[in-house]
Amino acid sequence: MFRPLPEAELVRLDDAALIAYVRSARAARHESERLALAVLVYGHWHNVARRVALKVPAAAVEDVTSEVLVSALGAAFDGSSQGEFHVWLRTITARRIADFHRRPRPATVPLDDLSVPAPDDGAVVVEDAVSRVLGRLSDAHRRVVEQAVFEGRPAGEIDGMEAANVHQIASRFRRALREELAVR
Repeated sequence: MFRPLPEAELVRLDDAALIAYVRSARAARHESERLALAVLVYGHWHNVARRVALKVPAAAVEDVTSEVLVSALGAAFDGSSQGEFHVWLRTITARRIADFHRRPRPATVPLDDLSVPAPDDGAVVVEDAVSRVLGRLSDAHRRVVEQAVFEGRPAGEIDGMEAANVHQIASRFRRALREELAVR
């Protein structure tokens, strides 16, 4: 029979007892499962983050740490982990760090090296007007406008809509857009 524990008792449990508690809470469909998971993650977060910080750039430490804990916790509860949780966690940490270094990364350029042209005020006005007009359309009509007007697809190729309706919807959109732009 499952007996829920308060947080004060959960924080005193070792890893094996916490994992057993999570499994029991999950089997009993009790909400304290999430609290026990949080206690387990909190108890290991700093240590994992410290290990990760030794091997990955500072900007990626939190993401890699999250990946480590998600992987380790998933394995701890699906029965695939072998041995004690902290040993398993160390193994997963090493693997996720290696995965991080294997991933292709886009080239980075310092922000002060970029020369970005100032946005064209006219383009911003048109984009804003298009957004407002599209926002007033139903989902079905918005899809028609996106496909027929912006993608240039023939009216007969628009799924679920007759060509005459596609032409009418596109015409109304263009008229509403002209009116929106005239107000500016």
